Amino acid sequence: MQDLSFSFPTPHFQLGGFEFSVLIYTFRNVYAPDEAQMTVEQPGDTLWAEGKGLRWAGGQMEMPGRFEVRACICSHGIRVKTTAEIQNPGEDIRCIKVIVHGIPDGKLVNLINAQPREIPQEGLNLKYPEGWRDVGTPLVVMQTPENEMFYFRSLDEKVRDKRFVFVRTGDKLNAELIFEEAAVSMTNRIDAPEWEIGWGKNLAEIYEPHRLHVEKCYGLVPWEERTDVPGWAREISLVASIHCQHWTGYIFNDYEQVLENLKKICRQVEGKRVLAYLPGWEGRYYWKYGNYVPDERMGGKEGFRKLCDGAKELGVHVMPMFGINVVGSHFENYEEWGLPSEFRGPGGSQYGGSVDWDGSRHYDHNSNRNLNPAAPRWQNRLYGQVTGLMEEFGFDAAFFDIAAVWMNDPNHYLYDGVKQLMERFKKYNPDMLLAGEGWYDGLTACIPLLQCGHTDGVFHWHDEAYAPMFDTYARGFGHLCLGDVSRGSTGVHELGYNPIKKCPLRKGIIPTITIVDGTLEKAPDAAAEICKDANAYAELYLKESPAGSEWR
Repeated sequence: MQDLSFSFPTPHFQLGGFEFSVLIYTFRNVYAPDEAQMTVEQPGDTLWAEGKGLRWAGGQMEMPGRFEVRACICSHGIRVKTTAEIQNPGEDIRCIKVIVHGIPDGKLVNLINAQPREIPQEGLNLKYPEGWRDVGTPLVVMQTPENEMFYFRSLDEKVRDKRFVFVRTGDKLNAELIFEEAAVSMTNRIDAPEWEIGWGKNLAEIYEPHRLHVEKCYGLVPWEERTDVPGWAREISLVASIHCQHWTGYIFNDYEQVLENLKKICRQVEGKRVLAYLPGWEGRYYWKYGNYVPDERMGGKEGFRKLCDGAKELGVHVMPMFGINVVGSHFENYEEWGLPSEFRGPGGSQYGGSVDWDGSRHYDHNSNRNLNPAAPRWQNRLYGQVTGLMEEFGFDAAFFDIAAVWMNDPNHYLYDGVKQLMERFKKYNPDMLLAGEGWYDGLTACIPLLQCGHTDGVFHWHDEAYAPMFDTYARGFGHLCLGDVSRGSTGVHELGYNPIKKCPLRKGIIPTITIVDGTLEKAPDAAAEICKDANAYAELYLKESPAGSEWR
């Protein structure tokens, strides 16, 4: 982790046993309050500081500006609110940092995977929203060696960038709490939401006020009361992830084979409880993202229609996979609808990257671009493709890959775009189930079914840190890189093989089975165990006794 190579003197404030300071960042420089031009008042349990000047170059230079710090003691610690302004309308403020000095050392215990994480010597930088592995809600809890709970949380009411940074300075530990304004709203003034720093006896005591705050901010509704969850979706106890065509063109299952697999599954699990999730259904996985039509090699339109009709006869609901923010740039007229929709960072950088699709080890495939679903041209194209396919083939669920990705795009506010797109789908078909990959708190408001995150195939379940934060409002299921039970194949997913083949049996996690070529024939007993989990899930959490028989 990089840092300044010199000491930047800043005024320090003290309240409620905490010591903190403030830094302000534009796209041009970093600034600190000018202590010589600052007024501080501290009546009772509050602190107020105001100043009319800033300093830069480590305090060597002056800059006209204003800042204000307000803090108060609350029930578990303190709350701190900051505002700042640069007296130069052409210089936008990007973010503002509150540094909490001399905090106790300990392990972070509430990251998405709930595994205790020590602060390494080089420090640690955690980002929100991060829907796969770190901070899914802007709350970080540290457990001290004395088993006390020390926490940091943002009281923001919107999805905006937060960074929780822990830095070692000699024998001390500092916490940096960074708020970044939505790039579409950046000006020469910044008004940061409150930070709360405090102590708690246990995770529940810390999480419950935060959960209720988030619930109010995003209008979250308990799973049982959500109007965007169709009745049929409440009966699902098994997600059958049936892989179709790999990026290289290798076919695991064509449309006819998908249906045959579903028929076998339905001998073990009642059809109405099965959701058929179809990665690579459109042909070459990721290569055809953004151009969704049934693949001729796998049976074409007629084959896909027979699959959808056959699944319906079984009572099974079909959920094709779509990329919400990834497309192939090699399609016709990309420059008309794709180029204007490409993600940008606040500083203008292009968001992108690649995985190793073909075992070449170079991670430099350039066949895809990342688009913002808030960009009208891309949103309209994706909406039109999905609804057109639903109209033609009659499926009633859609999975949106990488839905939890976050980019602070200066052209379009990403979160509103995702929310608007989901609302458009529900208006088109109120009986449609929406699903996506990853999770952060605000995403729950518009997507009720969320695939778990992972790091190199090790799953991070969204209910692990504190279950009510997730399973009160949503349901999760296994990532498509779950290994199949015959040999651990991850099908179309780039991981290749994964020894993890089952999901834990919990209310918030719907059992999931990966099916590649020959899975059910080669490992019927192992597959039957997952089907037993599905039936147990129905009995435990869906209030009805499941029906099932034998494979053959």
